[in-house]
Amino acid sequence: MTIYHNDEARFMPYQDGQLLTAVTSHWLDTPTSDDPLAVADWAYRTFNADLDLLETDRHTPDGETTFLAACVYRLLGHRSLSIGDVIEIQTGSETRWLACDPYTWRPIAEPSHRSGQPLSAATVYQHLADRQSAR
Repeated sequence: MTIYHNDEARFMPYQDGQLLTAVTSHWLDTPTSDDPLAVADWAYRTFNADLDLLETDRHTPDGETTFLAACVYRLLGHRSLSIGDVIEIQTGSETRWLACDPYTWRPIAEPSHRSGQPLSAATVYQHLADRQSAR
């Protein structure tokens, strides 16, 4: 799963052609990881819920994965996952694209205007270097 922030229309539904930037990615190995809507709902909760709330669920199935994913997302300085953002979900050989709409996830065609890279060691090292040079 890769999260893309909409750089052109925050809090407004995604429209084809808007610039999306990849901000993070995760491999999920859960019973619901084959269900794109369940993955999207997991992402929305994970990248919006307070860390204090997620921390209390660390002992539950997949609670530790959720808490650590949310921690990395916030430590990298990302804003919340919002209306207009897009998720790419790969399950087996299938890739699905879902746009976050006001009350649901809307299937969309593969976006044509994307930038950024999924989460990598290089992303983390660059973030740390940027923070160090800002001091």
